[in-house]
Amino acid sequence: MISAIELSNNFEVYVFELNAEIGLPSISPGIISNLQQLDNYITTEQINFLQPKEIEDGFSVRSEWVLKHLAVTAAEKNVQIFTRTRISESFSTKNGFSIEYTGAGPNNMGQIECNYLVDDRQWTYNSPGAKHHSISVEPSLRPNFGSFQPMHGGTALTSDCTDIPTTITTYNRYEGLTEVWQKNPEWIPEHGWIESISCQLPLLEKNRTIDAQIQAGRLTANHLNEVN
Repeated sequence: MISAIELSNNFEVYVFELNAEIGLPSISPGIISNLQQLDNYITTEQINFLQPKEIEDGFSVRSEWVLKHLAVTAAEKNVQIFTRTRISESFSTKNGFSIEYTGAGPNNMGQIECNYLVDDRQWTYNSPGAKHHSISVEPSLRPNFGSFQPMHGGTALTSDCTDIPTTITTYNRYEGLTEVWQKNPEWIPEHGWIESISCQLPLLEKNRTIDAQIQAGRLTANHLNEVN
């Protein structure tokens, strides 16, 4: 979303999202070190809605709502967002790329010609058995977050997390819940998970943060603005 917003002044931008909503399901840890970075993209009211909680490494927020707010900003800047839509085929052309896409509805399919293609599938949640984007050409750019590994995340009552092993990453949130990330799903909260998910995340914790995603989005936009 960051790169889409940054590019919207100079490009027509199209975003293809497999899932029904931007931000759901939530697969991004809700941790941001420099909260002021969001000032450039969402309103003070939206930031207050996130109810950031100051913790040791910065601020904890619900990452799905950060993405939802960013999607609103992108839409206001005329970014075209296609949800429940997959790229079914891609081709290189003289001027860039040709993208074929298929949506959820019977008539929701089409083709667009574009100058640049950014492949950020590494952050896409793919449920078991679900269809995937099919990108058979080398994209213009693929944001670099390093290697990814399987991770298991969830939210639990903060009162259940007081004696959680130190090898597990936790972020206490404002509403009395704690976000939990572990490599192997060995620890289970006493009162069960409120939400849980298995997904792929960068191997390095610093590359999982909202800060890292903002930085990658800016770098992507800067590169494409320079070569355009």
